[in-house]
Amino acid sequence: MAQPGEHISRGGELFTLVRNDILELAAAVPERQANQVAVGQRVQFLANGAPFEGRVARLSPTVDPSSRSITVYVQIPNARGLLKGGTFATGTLLARTIANALVIPTSALRQTASGSQLAYKIVRGVIDTASVQLGVVDDRAAIAEVISGLTDGDSVVSGNVGSLGKGMKVQILTANSGRGRGGASPAGPGAK
Repeated sequence: MAQPGEHISRGGELFTLVRNDILELAAAVPERQANQVAVGQRVQFLANGAPFEGRVARLSPTVDPSSRSITVYVQIPNARGLLKGGTFATGTLLARTIANALVIPTSALRQTASGSQLAYKIVRGVIDTASVQLGVVDDRAAIAEVISGLTDGDSVVSGNVGSLGKGMKVQILTANSGRGRGGASPAGPGAK
């Protein structure tokens, strides 16, 4: 902050010291979710395309009037120096973990005209609709917890597949179903 030979007034700033082994992330959390944040919670985030994890160290006691969010300060261990100060990051605060939750991809959900959620499930080769009640939705992972409407083992249709309707017949093709037809075969291990 100062050049050699420069006269600095009393209380003037000379330099900034950066502690690199533990960095602090300042993140904005929307006001409506502020009560779900507590000291000690795990935070997962990406910076420069690499995953990192830290813990909430402290919270701002007030809401920023312009952004309607609170600032959450997260401490990140950085012993190997992989993270640099001033890096932009995006992340997720893990509010809670739900054991044995039934989840489906959010791409399997459809919204009705009345605003309720439904999923297309396949029952004995025929499309059926299931009105589903959702719990926690993880937008980052693109999954939603299903509280009711589906059971473990149900097959659901996900993705943009065009117009579907109850009673339509469907056939589920697997990676191996293409063998022997016109010489086509799967691309290899992991092919879908």
